[in-house]
Amino acid sequence: MRVLVTGLFEPAAVLAIRRLGELGHTVVAAEGHHLAYAAYSKHVSRRIWVPNMRHHPDAYAQAILREIETGLYDAYFPNYEEIILMSHFRDRVLAATKTAMADTQTLLTLHDKTRLDRLAHELGIDTPSTFAPTSMDEAREHIAKVKLPVVIKMRHTSGAAGFRKATTRKELETQYANVVRANRLPDSDLPLVQQMIDGPTTCTLHLCRAGEVVGEVMYQGVRTMPRTGGTTVCRESRPDAACKEAAARIVRHLGFEGFCGFDFVMQTGTGRAFLVDGNCRITPGVAMAYHGGCDMVEAWIRMVNEEEVSPLPPTRTGVRTKMGFGDFVWLLESYAGSFKDWRGERALRRTWWADRKVPDDIASRSDPLPIVMLWVYILANLWKLVFTSFDSAQLFLFHNQYVERPPQRGKA
Repeated sequence: MRVLVTGLFEPAAVLAIRRLGELGHTVVAAEGHHLAYAAYSKHVSRRIWVPNMRHHPDAYAQAILREIETGLYDAYFPNYEEIILMSHFRDRVLAATKTAMADTQTLLTLHDKTRLDRLAHELGIDTPSTFAPTSMDEAREHIAKVKLPVVIKMRHTSGAAGFRKATTRKELETQYANVVRANRLPDSDLPLVQQMIDGPTTCTLHLCRAGEVVGEVMYQGVRTMPRTGGTTVCRESRPDAACKEAAARIVRHLGFEGFCGFDFVMQTGTGRAFLVDGNCRITPGVAMAYHGGCDMVEAWIRMVNEEEVSPLPPTRTGVRTKMGFGDFVWLLESYAGSFKDWRGERALRRTWWADRKVPDDIASRSDPLPIVMLWVYILANLWKLVFTSFDSAQLFLFHNQYVERPPQRGKA
């Protein structure tokens, strides 16, 4: 099969490309940035450069459509939130090739934190108390009276972009204003204010077919960036029955097709699972599933080919994977923490060294260029982090704010 792959700033894309290549498929990579690290895997037979989705979503969509409609591809494998953009053209995509892509509104139900919260309430799934302001005045009024501590979240984002914790009123006021300003958010897209639930986060990834889960992995973060909570940079597979059941309920209700995942906070003391986020796409958990005996990429190929796909074996418990470059930054931050908690930070560093041989999402001796290009990209963009108010979590997020606005279909 000849497969077009997009979303190449997503670590999961590296695993997907490697597995597709190992399975004997021809991989063509399309991206809007010349330093998109996944595009440099040895398994990529050809790289196609298209307009940058962050700045030119309409042109990006048209370029991908033109490529798909050449008739050269047996399958299309989107890895990141470009799946939402391309879902506006779902009929054209499916007429030209094979893929697993839900309709736009279904994808947005998982991607938009406000919509997901409403759906969870309808299905009887626990969520933290959440407030979605419609104006800055309304936000200020809520901030003045909300019970602390809380978290601030952007409605349409991932990777901890715009995520902040606030334990005091002053901190909440300052952080909220900073998130709005740094991300230039209009009143129609102001951040949510959500009750903070104390406890570890359990994340899930599912491959779904017509509302049924074909394969899945559940895991908890061992280390995150930022260290106070955010993207997991080292994780361990740990199944949880409550999370499994809640996720399956949402998947069935939506009749979901393709990859999706959810984040649950497990309340300390009660173990109660609170749904806090959703993803309508593949995540780095796919690598953990593969190393744990659950090959979702191979199953995805069989699924889009309309072959029989039996439920995959459960991912083994206790499997660890890491996002090495983020985990290294975590280590560097720990040295700053030593000034406040020398013994505690030293103990944490020991666990980091114990995990140094854990499988990396990107780095590979047999396929070295993706990690090399990742560090080239990071070094080329350090100035943004040092000299601007740029949200560091946005460095790899090329979703823009296109999700609620259908592309201009008349543009070529």
